[in-house]
Amino acid sequence: MSAADPSSSADVSREHSDQVDEAALAEVMRVVPLGTGIVAGVAVALLVIGYLALYLLIFLPRGAVG
Repeated sequence: MSAADPSSSADVSREHSDQVDEAALAEVMRVVPLGTGIVAGVAVALLVIGYLALYLLIFLPRGAVG
């Protein structure tokens, strides 16, 4: 068996933290929620269209039960 590599990313000290550009962060936070809303809106629209297709093409042609 080989010995485990003693170096790992957990050994990196906290003084080497990531530097975040505030302008870039603001741009990302402006764009990302918009994309999420679009994806969610498309998913809901597809569900509504699918429900209406089932209702109009299957349930209504069968007529009333009874």
